[in-house]
Amino acid sequence: MSTTTKLILAVLVLGVFLALPAAEVQATHHRVCCPPPPPQTVVLVVCHPCTDCKYEIPVCIPACCEGAPSVCFQRTLVGCGRTVFQWNCGYQVVVRYTRNGGYRVVKG
Repeated sequence: MSTTTKLILAVLVLGVFLALPAAEVQATHHRVCCPPPPPQTVVLVVCHPCTDCKYEIPVCIPACCEGAPSVCFQRTLVGCGRTVFQWNCGYQVVVRYTRNGGYRVVKG
């Protein structure tokens, strides 16, 4: 066998090995998947601890969060405290209160 024939044969064998995994990847890439459900919007009602003003805060939460969240108010060193909303799925939303009467939403 000549060197040219050996080289062509080696390239063909290498091409077959490279083409086989690509076909398997394409077959698994086209599997049928359902898109995740869209997030849901809920309105959280909080009362600022310093001003006693009530705020309605709309937040988006994952669709897997069902039912009412557990609510816990905590004092903080900076600001006027925070309220933690936590659902059974583990998702939580934290509302932090500032000294000037405002609030900030932190999603987790």
